[in-house]
Amino acid sequence: MTEQAFDEKNEQDFDDVTERINEALLKIASDANISATKTKLASLAGVHRNTIRNRGWPEERLQEIKRQRKTEAEQKKNADASQPKPVEVLTDKLQKAQLEIMYWFKKHNEVMKLYEGANESVKYLAKSRDKYKREVEALKQDLGELRAEYERLRDLLNTVKD
Repeated sequence: MTEQAFDEKNEQDFDDVTERINEALLKIASDANISATKTKLASLAGVHRNTIRNRGWPEERLQEIKRQRKTEAEQKKNADASQPKPVEVLTDKLQKAQLEIMYWFKKHNEVMKLYEGANESVKYLAKSRDKYKREVEALKQDLGELRAEYERLRDLLNTVKD
């Protein structure tokens, strides 16, 4: 019975160490500041380096983490090389801003010309209106005189007929 109890205790210890190694591997994989070495893994898991070497699979996982970090570093380096330089970005933005300023300046000039033309039209229409008002008043006066003349002539004709 005691042999079985020792076997259960050894199996439980083995599982505990495996769990601590897995947690340490996850921590190393998630944090690029932690070096991916057997020594660091052993210290994070709280085991001896020989335990990691004897199991084998933790070393393979460390090698995967190292390869992954290397490819990420290369991708980042390539991404940095493909990104435009800040001076180029700012120069491009400046040129776009200059083009937009020129566009709005031209729009402003067009609107000002339209405004000035409309203002001249309003002045001309105001002068014309005043002129036509005077003409209407003169024509009303002439019409009044003609009606009075018509009435006078009609009265004369009526008196001649009678």
